[in-house]
Amino acid sequence: MSVVCVDSCGWLLDSCSLIDECLQCCVSYSDGLEKPKYIKCCFKREYFNTLKPHGQIQQNTNILTSGVPLDSAKHSEHAKTDLQTRKKRKRKQPDLNTGELDAHIYHEKIRSVVLEGSRALLEAGRQCGYLTEALTAPPSESVQSHECCLAALCDMAKQLPLMDESVEAPVQTLNRDGLDPSLDLFSYITENPFDCAYEVTLMKERYLLPPRSRFLLSDITRMHPLVNSGDKFDLIVLDPPWENKSVKRSNRYSSLPSSQLKQLPVPALAAPECLVVTWVTNRVKHLRFIKEELYPYWEVEVLAEWLWVKVTRSGEFVFPLDSPHKKPYEVLVLGRYRRATDHADRSSAAEELPEQRLLMSVPSVLHSHKPSLSDVLKPYISPKPKCLELFARSLQRDWTSWGNEVIKFQHSSYFTRERAEEPSKTSETPLTQ
Repeated sequence: MSVVCVDSCGWLLDSCSLIDECLQCCVSYSDGLEKPKYIKCCFKREYFNTLKPHGQIQQNTNILTSGVPLDSAKHSEHAKTDLQTRKKRKRKQPDLNTGELDAHIYHEKIRSVVLEGSRALLEAGRQCGYLTEALTAPPSESVQSHECCLAALCDMAKQLPLMDESVEAPVQTLNRDGLDPSLDLFSYITENPFDCAYEVTLMKERYLLPPRSRFLLSDITRMHPLVNSGDKFDLIVLDPPWENKSVKRSNRYSSLPSSQLKQLPVPALAAPECLVVTWVTNRVKHLRFIKEELYPYWEVEVLAEWLWVKVTRSGEFVFPLDSPHKKPYEVLVLGRYRRATDHADRSSAAEELPEQRLLMSVPSVLHSHKPSLSDVLKPYISPKPKCLELFARSLQRDWTSWGNEVIKFQHSSYFTRERAEEPSKTSETPLTQ
């Protein structure tokens, strides 16, 4: 389980635990071995070793400190200095543009929710030992991420002829010896049907595929294998590459104009009462687009807005809560697919979705590496659901994933590995379907 603790405000998540859980026994045919070897893989902890906030948080305004009171004289002097500094900044601050003003108004509306909800979750996290005041681990050296060429390969794949759309089951599966190197990763859904993870070679690189995971590597113009599979999903999670200035400056990945999101075949993929969840950056323009334009276009009824609150290993916000530049939270918009022609029994659609909740976790230092929502959303979807992630960069057990970098964070370089015991013959093994 990725849930460390839960209360009426939300959940504290351990983003690594769910990744590791399904990789405790992994079949590998590396090094030209004829027989498989079994390995245990864990996502490298240095990618989640954020020890200090990225910005300075004033001690007298930080509710996430250990609770030790400040000396009254020092506190008074510190507060006076802080007030003078803020007055100077206020005089120098230019008028806010429309977008900045909207962001300020939205922040003021949810600020108390973040503060109050965070207190209880952080206290629970400290009591169970997950968050610690006294950090003993040394700061990690700058971590290196694998250079990903998947998006470029998807662009090249556009030159290939389109797959025959009459193919009824555009799915290719692992066999006992892993993947056939001649398989087409861009035109077919690739599936690991076994109850064990597999380490396989794809395009001369090694990747870890979780049990019963499926993926399609393509861009938005080549999604027809997903639609043609005939699957209808009970949960669809989207993490769109939103346009913003930071992305343009860094050139980390290609962004997608909001208008093009309407091309996504969400209605064709959604089962009645499907829960649709979209990650949103802290631009009110994008939030408004989802609620007022995108979801209505897909016939998705907006039901809730949740917040992902990012904290350090010691329980501080990763950015000052009131920073004018970056906030320590992101928004999720949740809704249900409800066509006017559908007459589903809504009373049977699992638990009622709460309007506001916090998801709190130590974020990955890898860009756009979001925490899994599978454990959190279980009560709000049907039993044994079919789940889909769009714009995914990693895979999950029992999920289908799509994107032009869909296996990016499954690359073997992100994991530690050690030998594991071969499963007993009496237990279910990956070599029998």
